Amino acid sequence: MKSIYFQLVGGAAGDMLLYSLISLGCPLSYLKKELKKLKLNFDLKLSDLNSSHAAAKILDFKGESDLSYKRIENLIKASKLDKEIKEKALKAYEALFNIERKIHNVKDNDFTFHHLGEIDAILEICGFYIALKYLKINNVRVSSFPLSNPSHATLEILKGKKVNIVDFGYETVTPTAAVLLKEAEQSDSSFDFERCSISYGKCGEKDYLVAYLLSGQLGIEKDRIIKIEINIDDMNPQVFEHVFERLYASGAKEAYIEQVIMKKTRPAFILNVLCVPQDFEKMRNIIFSCTTTFGMRYNEYSRDKLKYNFVSKKTRFGKIRFRVSSGSFKKETPEYEDCLIASKKLNIPLIEIYRHL
Repeated sequence: MKSIYFQLVGGAAGDMLLYSLISLGCPLSYLKKELKKLKLNFDLKLSDLNSSHAAAKILDFKGESDLSYKRIENLIKASKLDKEIKEKALKAYEALFNIERKIHNVKDNDFTFHHLGEIDAILEICGFYIALKYLKINNVRVSSFPLSNPSHATLEILKGKKVNIVDFGYETVTPTAAVLLKEAEQSDSSFDFERCSISYGKCGEKDYLVAYLLSGQLGIEKDRIIKIEINIDDMNPQVFEHVFERLYASGAKEAYIEQVIMKKTRPAFILNVLCVPQDFEKMRNIIFSCTTTFGMRYNEYSRDKLKYNFVSKKTRFGKIRFRVSSGSFKKETPEYEDCLIASKKLNIPLIEIYRHL
């Protein structure tokens, strides 16, 4: 399985995302064959972009327009597309429908999309998931979103995401691209990649994105992590349980306490919290509101992580999940919670479960 990183240099649209996946190896012929399962009359081809970039290509679509939400929903449900692709496409259109209904104050359970009801939007959304599956990409990452002249729908979709305000004089991120990338992990960290493609929009030189197919040979992911440290010498230690619950519920990767001796030989604690950069403000607000501290210190670090999957195995103690690494570094570790359940169920010491796995 592979990862992809979209660097939205000048924005993103559905056709730009789809063309980048074609450039990375999904054949146009395969894409057309799969999209025909929608039973729609359409034409899809690559055209040269009228730009100073001689190699630039864009996707051209021709077909129906102004389809209603229910018509689109029924088309996807009745198609012979892969079940997983159908589910993802329906989820994307449901999100677009709910947002458009909210913006236009529509009470009905159906209405006619305009741009989003055109054939290109349907093919872009379904094609995006078809191409991801063909390329065996299971992890999508994206940079911050450069916003210029955004629609109301795009602003609603991207609430809570990292954005940059730019002034390019045109709509840089379309609702289609926004909904396709809404669930992607946002990261600007360093990484190794196998190959990349540049995809241009119809606005030309500024309107482009770069898609990187990330290298997975070693099975190592690179990202950034923030470590927060707080010295506390005036708080009831019983409060830490509540603090930990709030931190973990808000995305903390790890939280732990060290006991130390401070000035005047006062016993104290150092609360350590690890989180991804985008969750830092949430961690800070919890710490200031739930502890007695008046300050904190923090640093951002580079981090390498082994990729892994959970694999369920039959053992003498029943089924136990193992965390199994992928790539060059081979290791596997039984999951503590599964071992604990087996220990209690079979009345066997936990250490014996580990010893005989």
